[in-house]
Amino acid sequence: MDILTNSPEIFPLMRGGGAFLAVIGLGILVGAFGSRKWRIVWLIAGAAAGILIMAVGGATKLIFAGLPSPAIWQWVVLGLAFLVEGYLVSVVVRKFPDLDSRDFWMWMLFIVGAHFLILGASHGLICALLAVVCMVNAWIGLRSKQVDFRVFWAIDGVLKIIAGAVMVLVSCVA
Repeated sequence: MDILTNSPEIFPLMRGGGAFLAVIGLGILVGAFGSRKWRIVWLIAGAAAGILIMAVGGATKLIFAGLPSPAIWQWVVLGLAFLVEGYLVSVVVRKFPDLDSRDFWMWMLFIVGAHFLILGASHGLICALLAVVCMVNAWIGLRSKQVDFRVFWAIDGVLKIIAGAVMVLVSCVA
């Protein structure tokens, strides 16, 4: 765990990113147990709760308590990751217009994982490792047509919950 010891100081965005991941991961996990509408409702609920946590945590300075201010380049990386993710989502929406299809949802999970690779530069090693694991999960989901894709959706949620919780824990105990 020595590699994580200085991570919160090097990557002060880790705590807020971890809180967001844990909450949206819960929304993804719950959404795995229903229809597309159910999935979307819980995805939005998880994202909204994550944004609320970051907004309140940022406004009260709780997210950065005991940590240095993030460097400007870390904010730039965060913005770049969002832009890349947005562009790739638009590509998938055009390529797979059937929003109920396995390919649509698995590529969405893959894209989110890919944007975590970029976020690894601003949020640390745990985020980068999450990227790889999420992309592998989505890739297996794309290839394993006999398994209901919601299984991979649920796995993705659990991965985000675990990684997010570890990011918060590491940034609070360091």
